[in-house]
Amino acid sequence: MKNTLILFLFLFAGNCFAQQPFVLRDDVLPDITSVNTRLFDKDGLWGYINGGADLYLEYGFEQVTVFDIKAGGIDYKADVYRMASPEAAFGIFSISRFKCQESARITPDDCLTPYQYIAAKGNFYFSISNSSGSPEAQVHLLAIAGNLLEQIENLSIEKPSLFNYEMLGPHLSGLKYISGQLGMQNGFVRWEPLFQQSKNYTAWIMPVKQDGSIFYVALVDFSDSADMETFMQKNGLTASNGLNQVVGNKIYTLFIKQNNRLVLTEGVIPESLRDYLEKF
Repeated sequence: MKNTLILFLFLFAGNCFAQQPFVLRDDVLPDITSVNTRLFDKDGLWGYINGGADLYLEYGFEQVTVFDIKAGGIDYKADVYRMASPEAAFGIFSISRFKCQESARITPDDCLTPYQYIAAKGNFYFSISNSSGSPEAQVHLLAIAGNLLEQIENLSIEKPSLFNYEMLGPHLSGLKYISGQLGMQNGFVRWEPLFQQSKNYTAWIMPVKQDGSIFYVALVDFSDSADMETFMQKNGLTASNGLNQVVGNKIYTLFIKQNNRLVLTEGVIPESLRDYLEKF
């Protein structure tokens, strides 16, 4: 086998495409016996993940590179999804993250389970899996991930400063970025009825567990004021900043901000948080 296995991806550099080598070293794992690479664009995505394609396209999918690896009798697969922006990559990661055994092993936004490692870095979402689930296979997952992640330009994602508040900061690992109906259905189905008639919005949503109870804090951006007003009307919400509003059997609080933005909470929130959100 050659010393290196090189697949060229097109990476964004400013507004231009910059061709850079994406290298999976053949010594990254012991006993590699085969590596196969496949490439799928928007048109070919359906042939690869079938029913899941719409979700990725909604977030801003551009291309996926698939590495099929066999080493030491174990099968590994590394999917490298190039998305339209760091927010899009983080969004897919955030709604795919579930029951992490460990987090922040290689990069701040990653998640390790016995059978899978996922991460978001720059414009890329990574999903690397193994067929064994053994401790040895987990070590190999991290080795593959480290080799791939180190080659990605770190286009940092700016998560909203709203969530830096001392009460919210410890819960950042649960932060989700939702972009559209499928994202809401897959990432935060609890609020799917709220947003089922909304199309042009993005939402950062954080569950917060405190003192045995849970509440939810979201920063929602609409494309224009008409979309925001329609959202409130459809859900029986009024522009009453900082006041509890009971809809059905749930308590919501709204804080209207500039530029078609609102902060939305569900559940009973502490007064100190209410004051912070009102001033934000």
